[in-house]
Amino acid sequence: MKRICQLLLLSLLVAGCASKPQVKYVFYFIGDGMGVNEVIGTNLYNQANGLEPVNFTQFPVVNFITTVSANSLVTDSSAAGTALATGVKINNSVVGVDPDGNPTPNLTEWAHAAGYGTGVATSVGVNHATPASFVAHTSSRNGYEEISLQMIDSPVDFMAGATFLTNRGSGHDAAYFEHKADSAGIAIFKGPGAMGKMDEIDFLKPRILCLSAKAEDSIPYAIDRKEDDTQLADFTDAGIRYLESRFGKKGFFFMIEGGKIDYAGHGNDAATCFQEVNDMAVSVDLALAFLARYPKETLIVITADHETGGLMLGSGRYEMHPDRLARQHASVDALTDQFRAKFFPEGQPFKTPTWDAVKAFFAEETGMWGDVEVSERVEKELKGIYDQTFGKGGDRNLSESNLYSVNFQIVADVVRALDRAAGYQWSFGSHSGSPVGLYVTGACAEEFGTVKDNTEIAPLIAKLAGYTK
Repeated sequence: MKRICQLLLLSLLVAGCASKPQVKYVFYFIGDGMGVNEVIGTNLYNQANGLEPVNFTQFPVVNFITTVSANSLVTDSSAAGTALATGVKINNSVVGVDPDGNPTPNLTEWAHAAGYGTGVATSVGVNHATPASFVAHTSSRNGYEEISLQMIDSPVDFMAGATFLTNRGSGHDAAYFEHKADSAGIAIFKGPGAMGKMDEIDFLKPRILCLSAKAEDSIPYAIDRKEDDTQLADFTDAGIRYLESRFGKKGFFFMIEGGKIDYAGHGNDAATCFQEVNDMAVSVDLALAFLARYPKETLIVITADHETGGLMLGSGRYEMHPDRLARQHASVDALTDQFRAKFFPEGQPFKTPTWDAVKAFFAEETGMWGDVEVSERVEKELKGIYDQTFGKGGDRNLSESNLYSVNFQIVADVVRALDRAAGYQWSFGSHSGSPVGLYVTGACAEEFGTVKDNTEIAPLIAKLAGYTK
């Protein structure tokens, strides 16, 4: 009887929340590639290394959702992004267009039509698949030029990302689209210094675009970050300040993507992946600070478009040692650059490094053969890659490609071996069909407790915030 009364009370609260919209400020975080095991794995990593749990795992509503696209049980980012933005299943590789070719209205369009401010931010290209899903409508996620022009012509008030991605052979570079944005009256701020100096005068400008100060397709991984590098939190902070200043009375919708969690998954790089999850959590902290100021009017929703890499917790033994990942000082991409600089110095004649020299490099940069013991079997496997690379008749350019980078094979294999030694193992380098987490707090959070699929989120947000009649 007590349980029935509790459920009845909850249903009345939910009905009241839905019948009279009270959500004024919406933060919608998407961790690209952030499956359930990526989040749990990050918490294990944090616990082992003296860090706090991932903040959103402590939210009052934690749920799981499915991610299939219209034409595949394994989605890509554009189909999943569109489902999260519109509530409509579409085919893989398409952005904001349903299987019949019709544009799918999205949350930023609904919010704008209702008079709310709108923002879209990401740690990767501003016109990459996920941000594009909240702005554009096109038959190909790779149509970067068309997506860029649609973004520039859109009514979205605040946009942020590393740069404009461009199509090879189009003849246009990122600067071309920056010029188009400037000509359209969009104020552009590049780098954390410029964003930090945005003031009340800038907040009066009709639209703002924030970019990285450096010419890069994505901002650096958190594990590789230098002091002057742009961070996702820079974009998040700038967006909150701008949207609150211009639309504080009415309200706003703000989508923020942690895009490089996916990149690390494609690269099978656990330490880098977990630090990217933690890095997105820094932006979540900014949203939580906003929630503390407006607790009855702010909703924070966090999910993922899909899982990347098929990450497993456990590598065959009934044990895990997440602390070992702390020995890794750089991403697999940065380690490849360091390996090249050390053993293939530019402008100097090549000299074959010894196996001991190669092991010493990895001991210093990853802990392998240092604090992390390497079994005879694993050493034999890695020595085989060394022989294929440097031995007689070897290919010194022996490499491995993933969706976003090309790395020396030996570097990629050593990082995977470190992951296994820590108790993490990757199944492959692409997306999986695993469900992803849904984490919600703030006004009307309890409404999301029964959500089961990614198409249910956008219509529910729109209803709770009053974007739709």
